[in-house]
Formats: sequence, structure tokens, C-alpha cells
Amino acid sequence: MIAEDDLLPYLRSDDRNVQLAALRSLKNSVIGHSDQKASYLDRGVLDELLEIIGTPEDGIKDPISEECRIQAGVILGSFAYSDAEISSRLFTPATLSTLVKVLNQYSPPALLVASLRTLTTLLTLRLTPPLVSQFPGLAKSLSELISHYSPTVFVKYARQDIQVLTNLCTLVPLISPSHSSAQSVSSELTAPLFDLVYGSLQSSQASGIYIDSKLQSAAILALAHCLTPTVAQEIEAAGPGFTNPVLALLRAPDTATRLSAASLLTALYTCGKSDITSNTGVTRAPQITTLALTLVPTLMKLLDDAIAAGHHGRKCDPRILHTLAILCRDGGEVTDRCVEAGLIKKIVSIIAQLAPNDHFTSRRILESDGKLLSSSLLCLSALGLYNEDYRKEIIEAGALSVVVAVMNTANTAATREVKIAACHVLRTLSRSVRLLRTTMVESGVVCGIVDLLGDAPPEEERPLLENVDTVSSEPERMDEEPVQTTVTEVPTDEDEEEEDLEVRTAAMAAVCNLVLDFSPLRKPILDKGILPLVVSGARSRYTPLRLNSTWALKHMVFGDDMDTKACVMSHLGFPLIIKLCDDKEIQVQEQALDFLRNLTARSETYIDMLFDNVGVEEVFRLLDRKLSFVPVPPFEESEQELLSTQPYYTKVIIATAYILVHIAAGYDRHREIVISHEDVLRKIVQLMRHENYEVRLACVWTIINLTWVEEPNRAPEEVASATGQVHPNVSQAGAAQSSSDIMQQQQSISAFTELYFADIYRRRAMVLVRLGAREQLEHLKQDPVLDVREKTKTAIYQIDSLVGGASPTADVEPDIEAGLSRGVEVPGGAMEIDSELHE
Repeated sequence: MIAEDDLLPYLRSDDRNVQLAALRSLKNSVIGHSDQKASYLDRGVLDELLEIIGTPEDGIKDPISEECRIQAGVILGSFAYSDAEISSRLFTPATLSTLVKVLNQYSPPALLVASLRTLTTLLTLRLTPPLVSQFPGLAKSLSELISHYSPTVFVKYARQDIQVLTNLCTLVPLISPSHSSAQSVSSELTAPLFDLVYGSLQSSQASGIYIDSKLQSAAILALAHCLTPTVAQEIEAAGPGFTNPVLALLRAPDTATRLSAASLLTALYTCGKSDITSNTGVTRAPQITTLALTLVPTLMKLLDDAIAAGHHGRKCDPRILHTLAILCRDGGEVTDRCVEAGLIKKIVSIIAQLAPNDHFTSRRILESDGKLLSSSLLCLSALGLYNEDYRKEIIEAGALSVVVAVMNTANTAATREVKIAACHVLRTLSRSVRLLRTTMVESGVVCGIVDLLGDAPPEEERPLLENVDTVSSEPERMDEEPVQTTVTEVPTDEDEEEEDLEVRTAAMAAVCNLVLDFSPLRKPILDKGILPLVVSGARSRYTPLRLNSTWALKHMVFGDDMDTKACVMSHLGFPLIIKLCDDKEIQVQEQALDFLRNLTARSETYIDMLFDNVGVEEVFRLLDRKLSFVPVPPFEESEQELLSTQPYYTKVIIATAYILVHIAAGYDRHREIVISHEDVLRKIVQLMRHENYEVRLACVWTIINLTWVEEPNRAPEEVASATGQVHPNVSQAGAAQSSSDIMQQQQSISAFTELYFADIYRRRAMVLVRLGAREQLEHLKQDPVLDVREKTKTAIYQIDSLVGGASPTADVEPDIEAGLSRGVEVPGGAMEIDSELHE
């Protein structure tokens, strides 16, 4: 027996027997004794343990050396299972690197089990950047291990192999916690996980040999976590041979198996191809919806049992609520069934058990119950996403006070996940115009959301709207950064971990609806000085933050408030927004183009500024590129993944077409610029046959605006130009002319001016006819969409009137809509939970 004070020198011994004896003594002295663990960590025992674990004997199978590594792994695990203060000291690059290197098929199974458990414990206790991003080869190592150990569990009961596989599958969701990181490991892990799950299901059916329930549950959950639309399609193609046994597991006697089966079936449901997305939810194929409805009773029973157990001191499994959140986020009948079963009230009761009277200031609550609280909030967010009545019920249940309380807690690693979930609830509730104007005004939302975005600038630096008169019309050079009106320190990507960026992303998504023109929270939020933070987010390398920030900027310039537009442009500038129009992410392009669409709506001033700062030819080159948008998949992208992004390409075309609509709704000189770019107009004519009716409608509006005749919409300089061409010496007319002579002269000028402009209008119409617009409009007279048919009638009448020599005025055709259309500006917003619809 070695004395405890002498253990560290013996750990460094070259004699493996002495080293093993020291390790066993160390294990006995630290297990169950936190003070001993802290003492040994202070003396540097961590480095010694990592050294032993990470140095296998090359090419030699030495039982003593292997046992030393195993004992060191077990001791390291004991340190990890301690309180947060001790376990946090294990979060070093050396620890993670050593444990990851152990994960290969040549390591002893007992060492694999110890290392996997330690990694699982550390990643469960503390959020870190996804392990797969730190160790790119990790997914491949796990895949090889799963493939190596899987065959043995189907032919013999190998307890240690089962332990290895169970811990491998448990680790999979933890190394890639976010959706994007999960997709990154899918290619490596899906195949071996599917083989393991499918093999376990077939084994129990064919031979009656049931695989270990813990292993089966862990494998099913890991497969559900990594599932992609492509893999889901392959599973569906396999037929009932896979799904039927999984459905049978919903009746398994143990809770873990039922929950894992429900999670996998839910993942299959959400990966199923959606038929149509609207403001009432996502409609899926009938067989997919039937599958989802089958899951509701199972999950609600699991939740009821968990709530009942909570009265006896046992807490609800967060995965139940997380699965329900995924299932309900599409709205529709599935959500209705859950609400009818009292899900909203049950969630609020769970939150009340965690923190009575919204007392979330306790760090213990957020650290120990953060997973459960965040899952509860995410589920509330999903339930209210598409239904105003459900949002009202969520408010009446007191959820908003919970959200505000969570948002105003201290920012720590333990609170990140809960704050993100609170932002999701806020975003859902902000979809209600009524709630925006009533309940949310006095709720303390503004301070909470601004704090999550970052530190607000000092009071004297805040760009208050009333202090911004206009934006300089001086052209900006495209190779320079836009001039800022304030000098505000804003966080950069390099200063933040990915988890902090995720919090800012969620907060930015919540901001989107709060800054719409009808929101009473718009001015308080802007007065808090968030514009530099939003613009900073639009520059971010982190795609989700860049997307939501661009979305928020789009909403800020929605409407007729010229002061707000001026304020936004004073911070943003044209170079950045044009750069975002060509972003590598298609959804960012859509939002940037919609920003320009809203900016130019009902604003000849900003049309001119766009041309002056960017250049007319550059603007039309941009429009030409976007109207020609055809999705070209990268080499490694599958057809299914391409189909999932297809709607965004159409949305880019719609946004681009409405920019053209708004330019054509400006002065006559703006319409002249449009009509002179025949390449762009030729694309508009071609798109009049597009399968999406919104594209067809935007094209028709372009024709209407280009052929509309409206005297008040002429710029003064345009009238002066026409007058000068008709009577160049009119300004020198003698002062002694009689009133009748003056009146006759004015009538003559007016007649010549009308003829001048009539010739311009007729020429525009002839260009459109030559490009084939009139022929395409004839086809659209039978369009299945009423709005397209009605606007087509207007466009045909205007073209025919101009080409035939008549003037298309409201006096001639009283059924025509009077005035120019600027197009319908989209008040859409950023939706983190797989939706892009905001009211």
C-alpha cells in the first residue's frame, strides 16, 4: 500500500506495477471525497492522468499497461462526476484531445467505456463549441467504433460491448447539439446507426432475442438526432419493415424505449416532404400527418406520468417536451390535438414547479433545471406559432412574465439555452398584432431583448429618430465601408463563442416583429441604440445571425416612415446591403433584396439614392442576375436537399421583381430607365409563365406600372424639360401680353406637353409588345388565380390603349384601379423554428 502523500511520484514511475498500485490507491482516496479531488487537482494530478491515458504501448499488448490506462480513465471519470467547480477544471483542450484520441477500436473496451462516460458527463454539464468542429475526425471515429462493435451484440450477449455501444450512441447528440452540427455528422454516422437500430428490430422479430433496452433507446435517439431529409426518404422507401417495429415500441413497458421511438418517428415526420406552407401551418402528406397524430397520445401519456412523478420529487424528462415541440411546430391538427389535451396548462404547471412566482434569479434553478425549462418554453413557442387563440392562452397562463424574468437573469453558460428558448416564445407572441399593442408594451420586453443583443451605446451616442433629418445623397464608393453616424463598440464574431452567437441570433429573431411600423415597441427599441448591433449582426460570419439581422433591417424600413429609413441607412449604407444581395446563403439574399424592395416602396428619393450610390447599370446587373436565378446544387448536394432550398430561389425572384415594380412606380424618368434595359424586361416577360403565382403577379404589376399614365406623378423637372422642347423661348414672353393671349399660350403648352408624354408612353408600350408581353398577358387571362387575372385585364387595357392611340385614364375605363401600385411589401420575419411566416 502506498501512502497518499507519495502517490504523485509513483504515478510517474516507469515500473507499470508500481504505477498501477498508485492509481488504485488514488482511486480509493478520491471517490466520494470532493476535498481530496480538489487537493489533487491543485497538485497537478490531471496532467499525470492524461499522460497515462494517452500513452499506449506501441505494438505491445501489455495487460498491466492497459490496466493502468483503464484505472486512470476511471479516476478521471470520478473527477468529472463531481460538483460543477471541480468538473469545470477538466475542461481543457488537453483533456478533450486525450479522450477523443482514445476513441478507436484498438483501445481496451473498459477504457472506451470510461472515456465515453467522462466525455458524456462533461458535455452534459457544460455547453461547449460542438466537439465535431474542434475534432473533425471524431464523427468518423465514432462511426468506425459503432460498426466494429455492432455485430457482436446480435450473436452473443457481450456485456462490455453493449456498454461501449450504449455510451457511443449516448455521446452522438452531445458532440453535435445544434441542428447544423448534427447535419455535419450525418454522412458519417447515419449508416452505422441505421444498421444498429434496424438490426436490433429485426433480431427481436426473427429470433426473439431482444437487444438491451438501454442500448436500443440510445441508438434510436442517436439516429433521430442525425436524421436528414435524404435519409428519411430512404427509410420511407424501405417500407413498413422499419417503421412498423418502431411503432410497436410505442407500447414498450419502459419509458425510455417509448420516448426514443416517439423521437425517431417525430424526426421522420418533420423530415417528410411538406406540401404547402401558409399562415396556418405546414400541410404534409396524409400518411405523414397520420403518423404524427399516432404519436400524440403516447407523448401526452408520458408527460402526464412525468408530471405525476414530479409531485413525488422526480422531474419530467426534458426530451418529452422537446419532442412535443418538434411535433407541434408545423401547426395544424397535431397542434390542435395537443392543446385540446391541455398541453399549455401542463407546461405552465411544470414551470411553476421549477420556479414558483417566476423566481429565476436562483442560479441553481437555471443550472439544474435549465434543460427542462428550455424545453418547456420551446414547446410553448411551437404551440402558438400559427394560432392566435393559442397565443392568447399562453399569455393568460402567465408565460410572458416567465419569458421576461428569464431574459433579465444574469448571462452565464447555464442560462444560454433557456434565454434562447425565451426568445423563441417572444418571437411567437410578437406575431400577434393585438398582443404587440397591449400586453407586450408594459411587460419589460424592450430592456430584456436589448440586453441579449449586447451592450447599448452611451446615451449621447444613441441615434434617436428625431435627430436624423435625412441621409446624405452623396454617392458612396462601393469599395469603402459606409459612413457611420455613431462610433459604437459592437461585439465581433472573434470575441464570441458560438453559444453567445446563438443567443444573439435568437434575440435578433425576436426583434424582427417588434420593429414593424405598427409596433409601439419600435421606437423604444430603436431609441435604445440597437441599430449598430443589428448592422454588426448583418456583417457577421455566423450565417444565422447574419440572416436574422438582415431580416430585422428589412422590417425597420417597412412602411412609410422616412425618418426610420433615414436612420437605418445612416448606419447601414448601400455597399453592405448590395453585398448581402450576393451572399453565399440564399435566404440572406432573399432578405437583402426584400430590404431594397421595402426601401424603394413609395419613395422616389430612395430610388434616386440607390442609383446614385450603386450606379444604374450595377443595379440592373444585380436585378438581371437574380431574375435568372436557377438553383445549381454543389457537387455533394443531393436532389432532396436541393428541393428543400427551392422555395428560397423563387422568393429571391419575387423580391427582385418587386424592386423593379417599385422603380417603375417612381417618376417617368425612372420608368424610362427600366424600359431601356430590355434584357431585364425580357426576363420579366419569360417569368410571366412561372409556376408560382406571386412571380406572375409581380411581372404583371411591372407591366401596369410601366404603362400607367398619371400627371401628378411626373417630376417637376420632367415637365420643365418637355415644356422647353415645345416652346424654348416661352420664358421670354412679353409682360404686356393680354390675359387671353397668356391663357391661349398655356393651353398650347399643355397640349404639346401631353403629346410629348403620350409619345413616350406609346413607345414604352410598343417596346413591351415587341418583347412579347402582350402575348403572354393573353395567356394569363385564364390564370387560375383571381388576382392575377384581374391585374392582367388592367395591363392589357393599358397596353392596347397606348398602342391604339387612346390615353388609359380612369375616365375612359372606370373599372381600372386608380393610381400606381408599389407592390405588396412583405412584413415577413425571421422564424427560427423552421418557418418563415410572420403576421
